[in-house]
Amino acid sequence: MQGKPAEFSTLTSEFVFVMLCSMGQLLFALFLGDVVVNQVTFLEIMKINPANTPWVVGSFLLPSGITVIVFGSLADLTNPKWLMVASFGWLTIWNLVGVFAATPSLSILFFIVRAMQGLSIGAMQSTALSLLGRVYSPGIRKTRVFSTMSAMTPVGFCIGCLQGGALSSHPDWIFGSNSIVCGLCCALTVWALPSMTASDSTVSLKDFDLLGATFAVLGCGLVIFGLTQGVPSDWSPYTYCLIIVGVLCFGIFYFIERRATRPLVDNRLWTTPGFVPLAASYFLGYGAYVGGWMFYAVRFFLTIQRQTPLTVALYMIPNVISGVIGTWVVTKTLHVFPGHWVLAFGMIAFAMGPVFFLPQTSTTIYWAFAMPGITLVTLGPDLSFAAASIFITSSVPKSFQGSAGSLLMTIQNIAAAIMTAVSDSIGKQASSSTGYELDLDALRAIWWFSLGASLLGVIICVTVLRIPRSEEKDHVS
Repeated sequence: MQGKPAEFSTLTSEFVFVMLCSMGQLLFALFLGDVVVNQVTFLEIMKINPANTPWVVGSFLLPSGITVIVFGSLADLTNPKWLMVASFGWLTIWNLVGVFAATPSLSILFFIVRAMQGLSIGAMQSTALSLLGRVYSPGIRKTRVFSTMSAMTPVGFCIGCLQGGALSSHPDWIFGSNSIVCGLCCALTVWALPSMTASDSTVSLKDFDLLGATFAVLGCGLVIFGLTQGVPSDWSPYTYCLIIVGVLCFGIFYFIERRATRPLVDNRLWTTPGFVPLAASYFLGYGAYVGGWMFYAVRFFLTIQRQTPLTVALYMIPNVISGVIGTWVVTKTLHVFPGHWVLAFGMIAFAMGPVFFLPQTSTTIYWAFAMPGITLVTLGPDLSFAAASIFITSSVPKSFQGSAGSLLMTIQNIAAAIMTAVSDSIGKQASSSTGYELDLDALRAIWWFSLGASLLGVIICVTVLRIPRSEEKDHVS
């Protein structure tokens, strides 16, 4: 087994390093949970048009998906420590601004704060993957580190729900407490995170693929904005135009990357056997989890069963238990079984959410379906993120760790944003009610969609995807 990396003098310093790098995943889920559990509360407090409900999540996911792909490459070309410090500092400032945003007259500021949170989280996630990818070569130690990072998603979501539920009558303090946490993390990062030079001494910031980054940002932004704005605008022609132009930008981005001196993502990744089906299955599974099940499972508790935000937060406690179990399973299996089987079981876990929620009614007790569904579905992000991130970062050179890992984060965030928008469209078509109070038939239609997407991910993993067992080795050259 690999020993402690040379960058750390003690196991304690290594532990602090891993925890700081994992904060991107934890805060991503925390900022999602503390608002999702209060999705009805914020709409009522700030008098937001119920048709704009998808933007409660979309305003956070859109900039996060955009910045991830850009900052992954920047982290590989610079000292990533100061990108992490800047990200925590930016979060501290904008969460402080958010304290004053939860009022009817400043509802636009609320969405701006959510966007600024997403920008920082995207930068933090991709920078963390650059740091971890440089320090850890493929092997058991890397598997344990990345599994710990993936466990932060369910843990962070549960913490966010509990925080949001406890502070639902004081929404300004949701942002205030987040600002305090981010400020402490910023100070700790300055002290505890090691400085690193560029991952390749022959490159510098002048090698950054600015043209490719421009079209990547335009593509992500236009597609997600068009889809998310579809329902609020009754699918006006401009939403279709935005989506079409966004897809064209992705096509231009592809051709730019093929000819770039140093592309945002190593071109070898696109031709790596198994990458395309892995990306497709991960998109389907993670998108079905966040955008097709989780957001609307919380809405079911809030609007169909009429539970309080704090009660809904307590319902999510099994997330933590499943997160720890999932982490342990990955560390014990990824070096024993081929990675595509681990990913396939992750896709099956994603399907368990809608499977257990489809039979529910307004009077179904929590312990009958909701508790086992929440417990099982949480294994999905743990198993799938660990298997996918280890495969992707182990398939490119050390100098491309951040950009390769950021591609996975981009897929993750875009999938969540797109699936939320698509699910909202399905729900509006199937619902006979108005506003954000989708009826049970609408929620079931969304969960059937989520189940279908997850099962399609399972089929891809089993039939066409092949990922070898993780082995001890050096980075590819």
